[in-house]
Amino acid sequence: MDYVDYCAALNELSRFLGREPSAQVPNTYWGECVSKTMEILVGLSGSADWEKASQLVERYEMLGAVDSKPMPGLRKLTQELPHFKRTAVVTLLTNETAWHVLRMHGINVNLVVGREGRLRPKPYPDQLVEALNHLGSTPKESVMVGDSEWDERAAWAAGVDFIAVTNGRENHGFKTNISVVKNLEEACDVLRLLRISL
Repeated sequence: MDYVDYCAALNELSRFLGREPSAQVPNTYWGECVSKTMEILVGLSGSADWEKASQLVERYEMLGAVDSKPMPGLRKLTQELPHFKRTAVVTLLTNETAWHVLRMHGINVNLVVGREGRLRPKPYPDQLVEALNHLGSTPKESVMVGDSEWDERAAWAAGVDFIAVTNGRENHGFKTNISVVKNLEEACDVLRLLRISL
């Protein structure tokens, strides 16, 4: 999300709406503009303004995608993914933006469940449940890797085990039952152990 000008998106979103809807969401490490933009989109879920608001934010996300860099350890994770039968990305980006970024970085997954009007976004479980249904997976045979407390909240609500990636943060609100790791490389090690033990 570092490559997107969410402050400009938030300003335009606020002008469009004329108000700032809010939602009950967990604190996370994102900057103020990212957090508020996503909170507004969560608060708009199911409303008449949601589609236009999401499209407005998506313009900034697509512009920023050009400069995006993969998270450290992502290459190792992409080497681990083929060992799993089914993989998905559940994201606060739109499907189109997420697929664009994944293709740009050569990442292959079976499914992307992004931000869309009919599903409440993370921290609600709707997107994750949608992914499980499409993949034919159950919560008990699934694990989610995520780097925000919103990811963890969605995983818990869906009944899915969670591996928390702090990206080196010392202060976080993770309470996962599986593992809290510093980076995606460590997450790969945990995934490998889980795969071997299944």
